[in-house]
Amino acid sequence: MQENKLCCLIILLMLVGIAQSYAQNPWQQDKGEALISPFVSHYRATAFRSRDGEKIPFQDQGLFTNYNPRMYFSLPLNGYKVNFFGSIPLFINRFDDTQQRQRNVDLGDLELGARFHLRQMKNHYLMGALTAFIPAYQNNNLPYAGFGRFGMEGRLILAGNSPWLGESNNFHKVEGAFRQFFPGGPSQIRLFSSQGIRFAPKTVLLGEIDGMFSFSRESQFFENNLQLVSDFTMVKASLNIGYEFTPEFSLYGGLFHDILNRNSGIGSGFQVFSVIRMKSKVK
Repeated sequence: MQENKLCCLIILLMLVGIAQSYAQNPWQQDKGEALISPFVSHYRATAFRSRDGEKIPFQDQGLFTNYNPRMYFSLPLNGYKVNFFGSIPLFINRFDDTQQRQRNVDLGDLELGARFHLRQMKNHYLMGALTAFIPAYQNNNLPYAGFGRFGMEGRLILAGNSPWLGESNNFHKVEGAFRQFFPGGPSQIRLFSSQGIRFAPKTVLLGEIDGMFSFSRESQFFENNLQLVSDFTMVKASLNIGYEFTPEFSLYGGLFHDILNRNSGIGSGFQVFSVIRMKSKVK
């Protein structure tokens, strides 16, 4: 699902921040700086869990797959204190079983927002973000790309490192967010945490736990249309490894798997993404 993929893109900011030494918030882009991140993930599911936790295979040997390329960017609006960011996604959804084959290629929800530096607390930084989700698709072909509704999200972010593990070889982040789609929902709560360790001069190991709790009166489950399911619980774990080829270019890859599901597909897959930093000579 698209929410599962987006968390990895936001992580890119902290990977960039730890790679350099900044006088200001290292998790934000400062004047004269920019960040872009091409990203692609693959998701597959052959079963789901009911509200009671029962694992149920899709009927007729059903298989749902999703490829999700997207481009993420982050730019300073008021130096490091305010960043403008966004994500442009493409969804390649497919559902196959013994009775039918469905395939849809479409844009997803465009994500545009502002992220604010709120406060520095020794080795940690408190940030807030406001994001708009704008559907760029018609939902006229199955499997759909999303809810087809406008959404808004507020998020709090606490990011930093642990000096007892080393000044520059570790980082972590904790997020809490509330997202509302209009009209009629769903309402969603997202909780996220991550821990990164630099175990070699240019190599980073990154673990993530990402939870999405979605609430809606539209509680039906669609095995051939997973991105339209609006009342569910999902917690995903992922492990990524990254290599910094140059200070301006890094490449990361990893695996993910759902570890808790209710009224949702049991998914797993992989993701590959790069971090490209651009910096002008004069700020």
